[in-house]
Amino acid sequence: MEKLLSKIVYSILTGEDYRTYVLATINKRFIDKVEELTAEIFEYKRKGDNWLESLLNDTYKKKGKANKFKLLWFGGLNDKTVKNMTGGTSRKDVCIELGKQNIEALKLLLTEIEREIPYQINIIIKKGAEQVKLNELESMIFVNIISTMKLTIQGGAWSEVGKQTEKSLLFTIFHILKVPKNDYILIFDVMKKKDLVGNREIDAIVFSRDREPLTIELKLLGIGNPEIGDEALARKVDLFLIDRLSNMMIKESEKAGVTVIEFRQENSLMEIYKFLAAKNVNCSPPEKRTPEWLEEIINQIMEEWNESNEGLKIIKTLKELTK
Repeated sequence: MEKLLSKIVYSILTGEDYRTYVLATINKRFIDKVEELTAEIFEYKRKGDNWLESLLNDTYKKKGKANKFKLLWFGGLNDKTVKNMTGGTSRKDVCIELGKQNIEALKLLLTEIEREIPYQINIIIKKGAEQVKLNELESMIFVNIISTMKLTIQGGAWSEVGKQTEKSLLFTIFHILKVPKNDYILIFDVMKKKDLVGNREIDAIVFSRDREPLTIELKLLGIGNPEIGDEALARKVDLFLIDRLSNMMIKESEKAGVTVIEFRQENSLMEIYKFLAAKNVNCSPPEKRTPEWLEEIINQIMEEWNESNEGLKIIKTLKELTK
């Protein structure tokens, strides 16, 4: 993950599209999971035709978060769908019950429309010289399993990469601009949960030389999410960093007194420096070096980055500030 974070941070700070690396992560996890689920289906199918019910029941008995996800996938469901159907719960007993109901509903549907389907899917799973054949119904169930798994992985990867990148990106920016470690605080989820900060969406606080706090919010979301901009402006943060924002939202931010800097604009690092310098923050302009130099510096900073240690340091700083 460290190498991936370095590449993503470099892409963001140079105005490139970082999403390619996230998609690569999603595809790698998808392929790994396809192999894992296919192997289990292969082993159960070769034991008999009632393989899916046995697979569901055995997975239900196993403990662990990973097996709960498998239970959902084998039933053609995902966690969000189950919670929406039940009003907020996704206990394992609920997952297996709804999974079996979903499979029966799929069977009924395929039986009803069998004559209307011009094409058929028949999947063959091979392992060396041995193979198992899935009939049309089993093949559709297999496709459903893989599809729901992909949706889970896709959503999880975007969320995970986004959360990990935001703090490491700010950490990198402060290092490159030589903001002293005691002059900024990165806001972690644990601090928000404990109500150590008033605004739960703030990602960092930077102090001026006069110890005046400046709030920073960072969102790695594109121009197609205007509500994110609305929310940030309503919170009236001092600096809003985002991948891209519509021209209309940028104009609205000016009216609200919120400075917006887009990472896709030219030399976003210099713009961040100008903002901080104008607010009397102790910082230095980014050095004008080659892209290779910047990439190497980011790699070095990422080696220093440790979210757990940074969190402990910040909690200690907060305690000192609130004495």
